[in-house]
Amino acid sequence: MTRASLLLAALAPLALGACQEDGSSGPLEVPELEYGTQQPWQTPERLPPPGPAGRVFITNSLDDTLSVLDLDSMGEANWGERARIPVGLSPVELEGPHHMAVSPDSAFYYVGISNYVPGGGSGPHGAHGTGTVNGYSLKMDARTHQRVGSARVDRNPGDLILSPDGRTLYQTHFDLLKIVDVARRGGTEREMDSRMAIIDAETMTPKAMVPVCPAPHAVRLSPDGRRAYTACWSDEVAVVDLQAEPPSVRRVKVAAVAGTALSPRHEPYALTLSPTTGAVWVSSLKSRAVQYLDPVTLTMNPSRTVFLEGSPMFGTFTADGRTLYMPYQSAEALAVIDAATSTVQREIALASAGCLNIHEVELTRDERHGLVVCEGDHVGPGTLHVVDLTEGTVLKTVQVGIFPDSVTLMRGSP
Repeated sequence: MTRASLLLAALAPLALGACQEDGSSGPLEVPELEYGTQQPWQTPERLPPPGPAGRVFITNSLDDTLSVLDLDSMGEANWGERARIPVGLSPVELEGPHHMAVSPDSAFYYVGISNYVPGGGSGPHGAHGTGTVNGYSLKMDARTHQRVGSARVDRNPGDLILSPDGRTLYQTHFDLLKIVDVARRGGTEREMDSRMAIIDAETMTPKAMVPVCPAPHAVRLSPDGRRAYTACWSDEVAVVDLQAEPPSVRRVKVAAVAGTALSPRHEPYALTLSPTTGAVWVSSLKSRAVQYLDPVTLTMNPSRTVFLEGSPMFGTFTADGRTLYMPYQSAEALAVIDAATSTVQREIALASAGCLNIHEVELTRDERHGLVVCEGDHVGPGTLHVVDLTEGTVLKTVQVGIFPDSVTLMRGSP
């Protein structure tokens, strides 16, 4: 007899001779099941269009929500979340909404569903980059917050961006598990390449799936929209020629002494592009360096590298391209970098304001304030900080959801 059969045989008498609530013995009476009628997710609040200053969206990857804040009321003393929007496909599992993009007309927004939340379900969901089921890109109505379309993509979606005309969505896949799986069977680094999805944003139909590099994360478009750049875990930047048919890929090592996909020395993770020159600034986690890719020669310029005291993340430029604001972890600070000289002019500290694990910064339309999202401890709420960039002070701190990992600005009316 098998162990399972022995267990069933042992449990059978217990079930037959179980006691009723009144103490009598005999078969248990199974109560009639009652089914609830409430929706698994609450119906999101229908919000009016954003005001002139715009609206902020934050993806909270460990509680499957979006935090929404209105910038027009930022001066009010009790300014905080306007709404907390549930997002995902399954209300009973954590799915990890990861990064988002907003259409130019503010009618829609797009959210990546990563399916790699630790403890987010049985089996397929794992830590960042180690999920084993496919992800999704969701198209959401910006007023009703209802899903109006979706595209199934590869596992471990990373970053996603929208083309300036709003017609095309680009989704990377930060698939660290693929690197390990291929290495275990002795495969090549090209077999470790994950794909970038190119999706029709209107119909949410994938137009192409382009192998780019091992574990690509951040993706950014050149100012003319002819190229896509991705940060690759393999100590590379992949340059995708979007005009070629099919799109072609060129890979550039971020340093003369670089590692491999299985053993990187730098770990490129995020990208920031100059709006004026198109130069690519690469945030590498392990080497704590912000490295410079020349958009004309497509070569790295080591003399332009900026070294920080922590891991750089997702930065942003002023519209004139002169100043780069780069958040970096450990110090939990913003480095204010002169783009012409690649020098840190000053630093704005946020740790004392409650920022932990700084992740991304976005500028308000007038560029007077930085909107900085901090992940927190991944157990309790993360935070959004409004920073006066001239004074270098934190004006407001707002608690958001658990493990926020992006801040996106929805432009308001002119």
